[in-house]
Amino acid sequence: MRYILAAVSLVISLVLLGLGIGQRTIWAPPDSIVSQLEESTDAQIVVVTGETMNQHDGRQTVTVSGDGPITAVVGRDHDVAGWVGDDEHAQLRIDDADALSLERVSGPDDALPALAGNDMWIEEHSGDGELEFDIDLPVGFSMAIQGELGTPAPTDIRVEWPFDAKTPLFGPLITAGLVFLALALLLFLLALRRHRRRRGPQRRSHRELSRSERRSLQRDARAGLTLPERSIAPSTRPEDAPEAIEGPDAPEASEPDRSGDEGSAGERGRSELRAARIRRRAGFIAFPVLASIALTGCGPQYWPSPEPSETSASPSPTTLEETLPPVALTESQFERVLADTRESVAQADADEDFGLVDRRLAGPMRDARRTNYAIRGQSDEIEPLPGIPDGEVQLLLPQQTEIWPRTVMAVVAWEDEAQAQSTLVFQQNDPRENYRVVYQSTLASGVQVPAVASPTIGAASLPMDTPLLQHPAQDITMAYADVLLRGDDSEYASWFREEGDAFREQFGRAWKDEQRANPDLELTNLEWFADDDDQEPLMLVTNEGGALLATSYNETQRATPKEDGVEVSAQAGAAVLAGVEQSDTGIEQTYQIQLLFAVPPADAPEGAQIQVVGYAQSLLSAQEVAE
Repeated sequence: MRYILAAVSLVISLVLLGLGIGQRTIWAPPDSIVSQLEESTDAQIVVVTGETMNQHDGRQTVTVSGDGPITAVVGRDHDVAGWVGDDEHAQLRIDDADALSLERVSGPDDALPALAGNDMWIEEHSGDGELEFDIDLPVGFSMAIQGELGTPAPTDIRVEWPFDAKTPLFGPLITAGLVFLALALLLFLLALRRHRRRRGPQRRSHRELSRSERRSLQRDARAGLTLPERSIAPSTRPEDAPEAIEGPDAPEASEPDRSGDEGSAGERGRSELRAARIRRRAGFIAFPVLASIALTGCGPQYWPSPEPSETSASPSPTTLEETLPPVALTESQFERVLADTRESVAQADADEDFGLVDRRLAGPMRDARRTNYAIRGQSDEIEPLPGIPDGEVQLLLPQQTEIWPRTVMAVVAWEDEAQAQSTLVFQQNDPRENYRVVYQSTLASGVQVPAVASPTIGAASLPMDTPLLQHPAQDITMAYADVLLRGDDSEYASWFREEGDAFREQFGRAWKDEQRANPDLELTNLEWFADDDDQEPLMLVTNEGGALLATSYNETQRATPKEDGVEVSAQAGAAVLAGVEQSDTGIEQTYQIQLLFAVPPADAPEGAQIQVVGYAQSLLSAQEVAE
């Protein structure tokens, strides 16, 4: 009966194992999910959101085919949406059947600029005729696809996801098959053991031993002799007999006692034989049992799992970054912006190429370069303006915003530690423009920059008429200009901290009075005037509730003769711009002044004052005074 049960268990195990292996071979699902777009559009841009790409798990493989160049960029949702704006485009969708389709978003169909090269993109991919790349597009990010400029976007788009081929019956079937296999082996071994025990000798001797034979067997047993040893008489084994020793020193003959050694050796042999048999039998059963246990540790794709709940609570923000508006750009993006700015400005300064300057400089920085290039083109005595610092970024403060314009402030060192650090203020006016440096000033020595948020959190901007600062932001620039002109006589002198203000020490009222008292200029009238420029100040808040305010204004120095016949000499750069080296009517020189202020909050302690953090000055224009 046990043989029959073992055979039945073996058949069941083979069936179960075959079905389990079939789950991973014959009936295995495909390794990937492929969706193909098969419709066209007139839109120049196709946008793919992270939600669409995450309909299935795993890293996606995107293949785009078309005629001519193909560009695909990846950015945050609000960045891509900002670049596309209201222009006509198409949204790529995927339905429940994994079919791709396009949803047209109407708008102006004017020719769009190139996607590639914008500072906002996290990744860029390009190809000609066909473009294939792997991407793991998370939720919150989008991808934009563009073909040749001014033509419809390519719509031969194929998206492939790796498919986690779940076979929930594989684990149970293989485990059950191995269990039945172990059961079959166990039943077979038990049946075999029973068969061997029941098998005995087939015939018996009917002659009974005599009394003398029984006594002889008892004596042999007490002497430790086995049946083979007893059956061989000493006379028949002369070669085993010891050689006789004659003489008085010969030892007495005695028979060795081998009962203990031979008995223990026999017992050990029988024990080892039984242990070997047990190990062999246990090994047959242990293999399927251990295999079954090992299968219980396989991945969840091999076992049935409960269906996910349809109703799940929406995730709530758990960090400060998730509750605030996103930063204008990330640290990695800023590194690329800074590197490209360094390269562009260095090349422009070397070639005196103002067209290249416009790519990365704007506002006061661009105006100062224009003047410097004009002077250097006519005089070798004029030094170029300082370039973009080539050292490490020591402070980065991007604005918290999803709209434009966007502001980013940074403190960057020079590789030459003898040079003071520079403060850079970038601005992106439009999503289709690059970030450009508006202000660059030298960090004042001994002045501590107020504590600001980390680059991942960023800082908010404030309107110029905000009541949250100690003084109105729109009045600070010209108030400081008045202090430089009038010194302590200015009504705004109490607004600004004089201690540590190196710029006031170099170009303030005291310095101007020294120039007026210079004996070499005793026949010259010196006057200074301050005028606002066209650039709006840029401001980001600090941790204490104050703000870093970057601003600029123009200061004009007018030198006129006091008497007839006296001529005023122009400096080298001013002489080139004015077209004269000396004038009997006078020379006007206009300087651009850039400043970075640390403005205290409205509730600052008594005695808190505005501090000059950074400054810069450069010649902007010069002309002869009209008669």
